[in-house]
Amino acid sequence: MLFNNENIKHVAVYLRLSRDEENLGIEQVLANHRQTLIELCNQNKWSYELFEEVASSSTIINREQMVKLLDRIEQDYYDAVVVMDIDRLSRNEYDASIIKRILFETETYIVTPYRMYDLTKDDDSLLLGITNLIASGEYKQILKRMRRGKEYAQKQGHWTNGIAPLGYTKDPKTKKLVPNDRAEDIKFIFSEIVKGTTIPDLIRQLEKMGLKTREGKSFHYNSILRIINNEAYKGTIVSNKTIGKHSSEIRPKEEWIIVHNAHPAIIDEKTWNTANKIVNEYSFKAPRSKNKVYPTTSLIYCANCGKVQGNNYHPHIDKYYIKHCKCGNRSFYYNPVLALIKEEVLQHKESLLKALETLEEGKEIDNTEYKKEKLISQLNKARRALEKINILFEEDEIDIVVYRERKAKRQEEIKLIEEEILALEKEDKSAKIDTLKEQIKYIETLVEKWQFLDGEGLSDEQVNRLLHGLISGILWSYKKGAETPTLNIIFK
Repeated sequence: MLFNNENIKHVAVYLRLSRDEENLGIEQVLANHRQTLIELCNQNKWSYELFEEVASSSTIINREQMVKLLDRIEQDYYDAVVVMDIDRLSRNEYDASIIKRILFETETYIVTPYRMYDLTKDDDSLLLGITNLIASGEYKQILKRMRRGKEYAQKQGHWTNGIAPLGYTKDPKTKKLVPNDRAEDIKFIFSEIVKGTTIPDLIRQLEKMGLKTREGKSFHYNSILRIINNEAYKGTIVSNKTIGKHSSEIRPKEEWIIVHNAHPAIIDEKTWNTANKIVNEYSFKAPRSKNKVYPTTSLIYCANCGKVQGNNYHPHIDKYYIKHCKCGNRSFYYNPVLALIKEEVLQHKESLLKALETLEEGKEIDNTEYKKEKLISQLNKARRALEKINILFEEDEIDIVVYRERKAKRQEEIKLIEEEILALEKEDKSAKIDTLKEQIKYIETLVEKWQFLDGEGLSDEQVNRLLHGLISGILWSYKKGAETPTLNIIFK
């Protein structure tokens, strides 16, 4: 198309393809656009300079060529900017206004194969604004459709969270995760944690065995934590946890997309839960921590004020003490207290065995599983309703006031159902039996020698984790005037 404008001599040709369009044959599309715009320049006898990039239209900050182009426009390098379509400059309303201002102030034309815009003219400026607005609206609709498509794929159990976790491969046909030969390494890591191996010791084992991460690097403390905390290993996919792609802000749990049995599990749920509890609730300390872990770290509390009672080592007499509390609770030698704790813990086995026998011989009807199934059905129904509310709002079918009212109502409903399920799980007879059996195993392990008391046997970290599985807290009291301290162990 010929443009009769003697003011245009030298132009900038800007070519941008969105990353979303890469699967459409990016090189061919760019070549077609380039040829069209160069022919347009040649027809009008304009000299030109090319600017090409593949970048998202979301912001100009990350578009190197656009930043360079705007800098040169402000220095009056060009008479016009030649593009395939207006939205190639930007679909972002804020960025579009910046670009428009720079072009207006420098009296630089915008030229497409079909039209020329002179921003000093009100009609052209208005038309450009409307065109940008439409492009922005279309872009937002595209993003909404893409987001809904991704959410649908996630609910079908498709892996959309990037690179598959260690031990899995993404099947290109089903889009689901399938275990590979590294699955055995994952099983080993979980089994060692459940056995009581500390993360630093586990890292040393993995190094000796020559086992590396997926990238071929040595395992570190945080990489082990990420593996243990990854729900994918029990066959569950959790997505939509954060707000925005690069944000660390966590959404309310009822907005998460949780798909159970999405793919074959490498770790059974019980083992996963046990390992997860060990690394997150017990006294694991990162290697960089200067705090020593004692057998009773984070377990002994002052019976007077409720503060955690720590320990001190006195090198001049080579003895450990329970620290003096500011409220007046006195200190005492640590070793005899620890020996007493061990004795009471071992005696606790009898009460656990009796409780287990009572539960296993009980003849009462257990409706827990039936109730749980009904509640889960209600929960899924409420979550689907919440999702429909979100879609209605995205499609502008309801306004913000109605949206917030409906959303709040459904979120409250979901929260109440989840609380009922949690309470029910605590009453679950089979879960109680499993917990008792697990605690009995802990005590059977604690019968062994303790390194702190005997100079050999279970490490302080191992004893601490096992005690955390049995004890909620130990109330310590040694008031002024008392002849002996008192201990009150609160078992779980």
